[in-house]
Amino acid sequence: MNYTLLVLCLIASIFSTVSISTENLGETKKCACDEPDTPPCEIDGYVGNTVIYEDDDVRVWNFTLAPGEMTSMHKHDYDYHFVAIKPTQLEVYGEDGSVLFDFRAEGTLGFKLSSDGEFLEPVGIELPWPVPSVHAAKNIGNDEYYEILFESKKKRPQQDSASAGEL
Repeated sequence: MNYTLLVLCLIASIFSTVSISTENLGETKKCACDEPDTPPCEIDGYVGNTVIYEDDDVRVWNFTLAPGEMTSMHKHDYDYHFVAIKPTQLEVYGEDGSVLFDFRAEGTLGFKLSSDGEFLEPVGIELPWPVPSVHAAKNIGNDEYYEILFESKKKRPQQDSASAGEL
């Protein structure tokens, strides 16, 4: 086990008994875009199941998916990293409900928001497919998936200037 993973697991275990209010995110919205003839999914801000720690700089999420379970259609507003504690195969869906790709979610992976906020750019690796900031994921593996996700709430200068251009 590498040092980063050990530290992240320790942080997660320390904060896992503390539940932080998520009223600013509203209600999580169920998504069934993998089923035929379903309406488009509503987008929410739930990038995990439960916020287990939050301050001005970071938000830490507990995130689990049972086999066959799907996340809400959610939007990432911050750069983030996750540590897959119990890896599995995940299928990723676009905002229109189409299957974009599937991948083995394991180890530690990070993403930065693109300057326009539309895509997530992987940190330290290259991926063969673009990752939109709005998406849903389904556990298509045989095992429960468990990750700890860390959002960096501090915007980078290029994110601030992109947001200012939208006003």
